[in-house]
Amino acid sequence: LSYPHCVLCIHIVLPTIATLRPCTYTQCADNLKHFQMTLHNSNVTRDIGAAPLVDNFEDNLPDVDFGFDYDEGENAEIPLEVLELDDDGNPQQKKASIVSCVINLLNTVAGAGMLGLPGAYAGSGFFLGTILLFVAAFFSAMGLHLLSVSAATAQARMGNGKPASFYTVAVTAMPQFAIAIDAAVALKCFGVATGYFVTVGDCMVDSFHYVFRNFSSLTETTAEEIEEMVFTNRQFWIVCALLCVLPISFFKTLSALKFTSTLSLILIYTLAVGVVLYAQGVFDACETNDTYYYPPKEDDQGDQVCQGDTDLVTDFDDTIKNLAIFVFSFTCHQNVFTITNELKRPTQQRVNRVIIISISSALILYMIVAIEGYRTYGSEVKGDILLNYPQTGLVTMMRIGIAIMVILSYPLQLDPSRRCLTSLVYALIGRREKRRRNQQESSQQNGPQTTDTMFERLAITNEPVPTNDADVIDPSSVIDADEDMMEVLDSFLFYGITCIFLVLSFAIAMSVSDLGLILGVVGATGSTTVSYILPGAIYMKLHPEPHPLRSLARLQLTLGIIIVPTALYFVLFKGGRG
Repeated sequence: LSYPHCVLCIHIVLPTIATLRPCTYTQCADNLKHFQMTLHNSNVTRDIGAAPLVDNFEDNLPDVDFGFDYDEGENAEIPLEVLELDDDGNPQQKKASIVSCVINLLNTVAGAGMLGLPGAYAGSGFFLGTILLFVAAFFSAMGLHLLSVSAATAQARMGNGKPASFYTVAVTAMPQFAIAIDAAVALKCFGVATGYFVTVGDCMVDSFHYVFRNFSSLTETTAEEIEEMVFTNRQFWIVCALLCVLPISFFKTLSALKFTSTLSLILIYTLAVGVVLYAQGVFDACETNDTYYYPPKEDDQGDQVCQGDTDLVTDFDDTIKNLAIFVFSFTCHQNVFTITNELKRPTQQRVNRVIIISISSALILYMIVAIEGYRTYGSEVKGDILLNYPQTGLVTMMRIGIAIMVILSYPLQLDPSRRCLTSLVYALIGRREKRRRNQQESSQQNGPQTTDTMFERLAITNEPVPTNDADVIDPSSVIDADEDMMEVLDSFLFYGITCIFLVLSFAIAMSVSDLGLILGVVGATGSTTVSYILPGAIYMKLHPEPHPLRSLARLQLTLGIIIVPTALYFVLFKGGRG
């Protein structure tokens, strides 16, 4: 803290807190009003800016949910952290519960990618596969914790009350890389979202190929006629996916997606149940029939061996080749800032609870699918375990479930990308405005100019953030516009970026049938950067003092630096699964 902040705490805040005692609803409002008036009139606040007054606070009381019982009795205690003020000084409240945050974060983690885990176990064995799964879960949770702690630190240093994001955290820790970090996160989420459209097209086409081929004898339809049907056209299903995604793409908070995320999780666990039923012999995993997809797939060979051997440990080369699957399975770090922004009473303990529940639930789900799937087919398991199962109605329903699941998960990739792109736009506008102001000032007087050295000093020390317009740490904060204009700009960017994101991902999915290599490269670089490199680097920058958590952050950063080239090598040259 700066010296004025320390003086403020010692002379005003601490004595005020010491006098707080259980009070009634009305008494709390009076105390808060008096406290703000004291801050406003204090000489200490001249160095850091006067506190905002809430002139209409009493008028807004009936509309505020403080999170406690509105009993006028003397024992009605009030958790002060529930009440927050917006930019106008009016009371506001974060509304997302722990349950809704867990649902959204778990839905971001778990997805159709879990169907590749049995194949990863085939490349590493039961023992090493389980160890790698636990290690990946641990470092994923650690990365989420590091980012949430860094978000609180960055918000305290910025002091402008802005919601946490990759940009606001990066501009505090590493301002010279803030734009590049936001661009990397946005690109990673865009690639995954585009892959969702491709997945929908492939799953639905395969499903309806089975349906029509199975009933072709009844309808006297030839294979060529089935291929020409609109329901076996992947472009048709991608258009349908776009129409389904549109209504859920314009929610401004993730908490509004809790119902769609819940439905998606139900489908995910239904898939897991299907894998377990085949593993336990309820359904015949090696059932043979004469119904295959059209056009024929490489996997539609009747003389193939159905089940292979299982191993505890495999060779080193195969284990490293599948390392990327374990790492990418727990990538959800782009949404941790939204959780901290929307969570009701966002203390670090409550944020940690969301992280632990989400990652632990994903770990249990992954272990069930990976172990049971690998136990079913052994070394013969494929990269997508659904390709191993006989082409039956149950498997067809599982594929349709995957298509619905990724449609419902699309906004969870759109939202963080939209936030990053919005921050980029504001940063670019702010930098342009900043250069214009600097040019005007330099033409009028010879004053000190902003340098990168100043930015680096702010990022690694606890010195106060400058209040001079020429020295602001966030370029977007120098944008000269009134509140009405900013609201118009916010709405324009929100809807504009959403539409551009949808159109571009839709266009790429329509024109490209296989994103395997592109997604593998994006995953090896973007996912590792978001979940390993950035959490470690940002935390180390914002917390230079020696601490055990800083050592873990350094380890996280080191692992990310090692994983990126290793995963790229196997994706590009060894055919590793990404």
